[in-house]
Amino acid sequence: MKETYRDEWRVMVTLKPRRPADLGLTGLDELAEFIAPPGPITIAVLPRRLGKLSAGMSVPDDMVSRDVDGAYRQRCDEIAAELRHRPQVDEVTVTCTETHTCSHCRCGWETLTAAEAADPANRQDEHSIEGEPVCCNWAIDEFRAERGIPRLDDGVVAYRNPDRSGVLLCREHGYAWAGLVPLKSDDLPDGGLCTYGDPADASTQCGRDVLITEAGESA
Repeated sequence: MKETYRDEWRVMVTLKPRRPADLGLTGLDELAEFIAPPGPITIAVLPRRLGKLSAGMSVPDDMVSRDVDGAYRQRCDEIAAELRHRPQVDEVTVTCTETHTCSHCRCGWETLTAAEAADPANRQDEHSIEGEPVCCNWAIDEFRAERGIPRLDDGVVAYRNPDRSGVLLCREHGYAWAGLVPLKSDDLPDGGLCTYGDPADASTQCGRDVLITEAGESA
C-alpha cells in the first residue's frame, strides 16, 4: 500500500509591486524614485513550527497536534487568507512536499508505466500491468489481490539472484526480495538447494530442496 508523507508546508506568494511601500520601502518619496520590476516576484512564506513555543522552547510537532499535516495546512490557509486581500499580491498557493513510500518495505513508491508493463524485461510476469508497484512482492501481491490478478508466486518454487548464479533461495527465504528472478519447476530440471545462511555456520544454512513441498505449504 502506498503511504504519503507531507512536510515542508509553505505558502507561495506572487507579488506585483506597484509602489515602494509594496516592498516595505517607506519614507523615501522625497529622496528617490521607484522603478517597478519588469515581472512578478515569487516568495515562499513558511508557517511557524507547531512545536515552537514561547520563551524559545520547542517540542516535537506531534506533541502539539494529533494531525500534524492538518494543523500545518490550516496554518498555511490562514496565512494565505491574510495575504490574498493585499493589493500587491497577485496569487497565493498553499503547497508542500510529498514523499510516497511502500507500507511494507518502506522503499520509495514506484509503479510500472504502460510501456514498462508491455516489456518482458521490466515486468515480473505475464500478469504485470500498468500501475503495479515494483518495490517488493508484498506490495505486488496486495495490488494483484485487489484486482483479481494471479499472485506473483503462483507456481514459483525458488528464486535466483541474477548477479550471483550460485545463489538459489527457497520460497520462504527468497520471497519479497526485490531483484530476484522467480523460478518454476521447469526452470530447475535437476532441482536445487536453498543457499540461504552463513556458509561458515552450518546451523544458519537452510539447505532445503526447493522442489520438495514442505508440510503446510502449497505448491
